[in-house]
Amino acid sequence: MKISKKIIALILVLLIAFSLSACSKDKGSDLIKQEGVIATVNGKAVTQAEYDENLAAYKKMVETQYGEGAWDQEISEGKTIGSYYENGAILDNMILELVLLDAAEKKGIKITDEELKTQLDTYKKNFATDEEYKKFIESNGMSEEYLTEAIKKEYVINQFINKEIDTLQPTDDELKKLFDENKMGQQVRASHILVNTEDEAKKVKESLDKGEVFEDVAKEVSIDPSKDNGGDLDFFSYTDMVKPFADAAFSMEIGQISDPVKSEFGYHIIKVTDKKSDPAVTFENTKESLVDTYKNNKYNELIENLKSSAAIERK
Repeated sequence: MKISKKIIALILVLLIAFSLSACSKDKGSDLIKQEGVIATVNGKAVTQAEYDENLAAYKKMVETQYGEGAWDQEISEGKTIGSYYENGAILDNMILELVLLDAAEKKGIKITDEELKTQLDTYKKNFATDEEYKKFIESNGMSEEYLTEAIKKEYVINQFINKEIDTLQPTDDELKKLFDENKMGQQVRASHILVNTEDEAKKVKESLDKGEVFEDVAKEVSIDPSKDNGGDLDFFSYTDMVKPFADAAFSMEIGQISDPVKSEFGYHIIKVTDKKSDPAVTFENTKESLVDTYKNNKYNELIENLKSSAAIERK
């Protein structure tokens, strides 16, 4: 899943509840032992109370957007919207925010009172009236102080990202390399069978090698929604899929069936059914999108480097 600064900004404005002033500072190894502390980032604490407040905000947001009970709605086999957030996503976002804020602080990036007022005024322009603005805050379980802190952090993080990423100017050689690596203008049509474990995937492959029909097996055992179409995913580009899946599919010949391919979703058995290329897609007419891809890759590298160099502890 690609993460853009716009997505980060949305998370910060609508979902992140804890404020900078609420984050304790201490030596990480001692701080993590304190009662009520569930994680630390470079000596700043994430507390259980902050997490609970965040969890409540996420739940309120989901049920405001999708209706009462949406939190417990199943989104895939055995998984609900709520379980997705509760099983790591919320804490991961809180830790990521602290990592970015800490990096921005070290660069001397901050927001002035005047800049904050401008940001708040700009945000309020999204609403026709002051009453509509207040209703939005209340319906999402927020206070004005909550929103102000979120906007502060959004501004600081975006300024940091702008300084580190948006000003980058890739060379043509770097962009041409991306053009080739992302197989621009090429598409593959494939079907797949998704299962949870490698053993299951090996059994599926054995069945197919013995002559069972791919589409029938997909309908019977796949845990992906595409099973209703016999596993068919239609045509897709290299960047449409997670890398392990894309690497496998684009390296195969038409009619070939893969061995088990592991991704973040489980184990896939892939069958390539067609390929095509579009000669109208050239380096020159995709240059703008390649710059975006280049910066997105650099953003991901930045995040990974910041996380790997940060002192992060969890209980």
